[in-house]
Amino acid sequence: MASDLKYSGYDVVLSSVAPHNSKLKMFKMLGNIKIEGMFSKYEKPVVIPTDFIEETLRKAIDRADIIMINTPAFAQEVYEKLIGQYGRKGQIVVFPCGGFSAVNFDNYLKSIGRQNDFYVCETGSFIYTTKLTGLGSVLIKDMKSSVMFACVKPENTDYVLGIMNEIYPQFYKAENVWQTSFSNPSSTLHTITTLCNMSRIEQMGSYKNSFYDITPAVARIIETVDEERCKIASHFFKNVMSVTEIMCSLYNIKYDNIYDTIKNISAFKIQYAPNNLKHRYVTEDVPYSLVPISTIGKKLGINSPNMDSIINLASMSNNVDYFSEGRNADKIGFYPEQAKYYKEMAAV
Repeated sequence: MASDLKYSGYDVVLSSVAPHNSKLKMFKMLGNIKIEGMFSKYEKPVVIPTDFIEETLRKAIDRADIIMINTPAFAQEVYEKLIGQYGRKGQIVVFPCGGFSAVNFDNYLKSIGRQNDFYVCETGSFIYTTKLTGLGSVLIKDMKSSVMFACVKPENTDYVLGIMNEIYPQFYKAENVWQTSFSNPSSTLHTITTLCNMSRIEQMGSYKNSFYDITPAVARIIETVDEERCKIASHFFKNVMSVTEIMCSLYNIKYDNIYDTIKNISAFKIQYAPNNLKHRYVTEDVPYSLVPISTIGKKLGINSPNMDSIINLASMSNNVDYFSEGRNADKIGFYPEQAKYYKEMAAV
């Protein structure tokens, strides 16, 4: 993201806290990052100088008008606290991947008396499909065609989206941030395809698994769990899309089931499985997507036995109780009246 925005002419700063910055130090030492792409903008490789890397995170926060917290959900807390401490009023803070991150951060800001100081926003999916291909080399396999965007305060979404659309015209207005979090397809696609292939992963490590190694049976499991997600989501917003509809929207294709959809996304042809079950496909997508969805459902009186079976399978596999350690409904400050409020706001 930083290299692409820099190449597009934006003033960009890339930074992280010390425990997370080993790759950034390497990129800065190399002096440049090479971008290749499977689309016209990067048809020929482009080399971007790494002068936009700032080792001091507080300086990066001071400089920014828009802060994109591009980390897995399990690494967000340290950045939230630093922004809460040093961020200035009026900054736009975007969580580019759902995970109930925006409502979680808003709940934290309330606890420190800064809930009205920032425009807290979220997208339904990371806009890039990308991977590191070597030392200082990045392949952008695709950029998604349309990505949901919303602010925690729905009345701010139009204003902030007007700014963000200058950078990413692919962003479009979601009904609310519950829709962006409930609509992250990774919650089922990543978790179920990984857990259904755990034996091969533990034997072979990061093997080539084009199109996530999806099979008709794995696809049926995804769709069954997804039905429960949709039922719970319908309490927060009107336009609830299935995982098939979401993926088709993201990649501008049209199929009527998740198996055919995944098999026809060209960006997924170059895929490698996680090298173990401690990968973020489990350690992020289970506790930070499936757990909040399931526990929110229970507070609304909706059971999700199939989703719970996936959470339990992941918990047993990694010997972790993801229901208690994950971002559950209590931790994000959810109470049932919120569902009614946000759905009514969406209707307005």
